[in-house]
Amino acid sequence: MDRPNLEQLYSMNNEIKRLVSSLLDGLDQQQAYLSDVVARLAASRSTACSSDRLLELTVDAYGIVVEVRLADNAFSASTPERLARSITEVARAAARQAQQRRADILTPITETVDSLPDLPDLFPGAPSLREIRDIIDAAARTDSADTDSTRPNRPGHSR
Repeated sequence: MDRPNLEQLYSMNNEIKRLVSSLLDGLDQQQAYLSDVVARLAASRSTACSSDRLLELTVDAYGIVVEVRLADNAFSASTPERLARSITEVARAAARQAQQRRADILTPITETVDSLPDLPDLFPGAPSLREIRDIIDAAARTDSADTDSTRPNRPGHSR
């Protein structure tokens, strides 16, 4: 096995220094964005309204329901089954909006991360954190699509 010559060692050392410097710069940039991102996520709300205007539902940045508003005539203008179906549809629509809004808010951080070196850049043979993130994102999208395609059980009925 050939040993690297001095010039190759200097070159490899300089490349590692460049990658570490890039990592540190990226971390500093992320830290600067972090407080703004946290505040924006905390304040973020997404609202959806049913097509019949009987229901309006608001969720936070993570799709958690924070408010449900029913029209004064919601119970007289609809059946419990239709109202339940509307609640489910509106909650899903608001959650999809929240997911997109959350992605938009996180863009400065994700763009910084994408510009940083990945583990294999620093340590050949190491697992790629970007690939792991992509696998998790794909699984989350698949899970979300599966949830959207299923109907909730109705009280007193089983699947």
